[in-house]
Amino acid sequence: MQSRPVLLAVAVALSIVWRVAPAGAQTAAPVRTEAGGGPTVSPAESPGDPAGAPAATPTADPAAATPAPAAGAEPPGVLDPADFAGSFVSTTDSKGSGEPPAGESLRSPFDRDEGELVEYDPWAPFNEKTFAFNHGLDSHVIKPAAKAYDKVVPNWVQRAFKNMFNNVGSFRRILSTALQGRFNDMGQEVGRFVINTMFGLGGFVNAAPSFGVQEQTTADIGQTFGVWGAGPGPYLVLPFLPPFTLRDAVGFAFDTALDPLTWVAPIEAVVGVTGERTVNERSLNLELYENVEESVFDLYSAVRNAYLQQRHKAVREGLGRSLFGRRERLIITGPRQ
Repeated sequence: MQSRPVLLAVAVALSIVWRVAPAGAQTAAPVRTEAGGGPTVSPAESPGDPAGAPAATPTADPAAATPAPAAGAEPPGVLDPADFAGSFVSTTDSKGSGEPPAGESLRSPFDRDEGELVEYDPWAPFNEKTFAFNHGLDSHVIKPAAKAYDKVVPNWVQRAFKNMFNNVGSFRRILSTALQGRFNDMGQEVGRFVINTMFGLGGFVNAAPSFGVQEQTTADIGQTFGVWGAGPGPYLVLPFLPPFTLRDAVGFAFDTALDPLTWVAPIEAVVGVTGERTVNERSLNLELYENVEESVFDLYSAVRNAYLQQRHKAVREGLGRSLFGRRERLIITGPRQ
């Protein structure tokens, strides 16, 4: 009983001290630790509040004070792609691929590309002699035969033979486009072969464009090697054959094996068809060959340069249309306005 007055005096003293303490000390938020988790802040009485006003009830779980998101709304802190303007930009130099931002490059070390065109001709002495032999063969044998052929065979028949040879070459183009990852071109070639075979008299008539099929694509095994990353190698001229690079010479061997005629016909028939195809193609380009021969001073260098540029362009085209050589990246341009 004697300790009650002492306790009452201590309580009065503490009350006086609390009322005369600085405002900063009164607004300090004491922190206590809950047993189940992190610290919980207990708000103190604000100096503007009337004396004796009830203090706010502390919340044990801070997450409980956060309002729940509406139904179907994204949780806070999650990036919504719809809130940003952006576009997919291709890292390959193909038609319709988009443009990278100014001063930036979107190419990756893994993005393949055909190297710069270089006229690599270390076998020039052999190639020049072989080219002279082939040119003499063309001037004295193939060209006279093509002129006689052109006088006897009507032009529409020559084009019909060309269409038939192109239709047979569909097997090579279908396989090459598939190996390059050009699946849209492969589908077009399959459609072209089926339509021309069924509605084009076995391929003598090019009926595919009437059905909405695109024009014939450029695809062969040599181009496929280039799309896969093989370099062209040295320039090469062989007797009785068109000019090559070393890569294209190997591809030509595969292309020949993919000709269905070699599967069923004897070697004599294959040679005869090849000769007819050469003369037919030569007769369709008599004026073109003559103009080239008359307009250039160094025919060997002109043919080499034209061939290397053509093959360089074909490989770049294959890379641009191949799914294996494309990389699409989303470029974020900023939040939508």
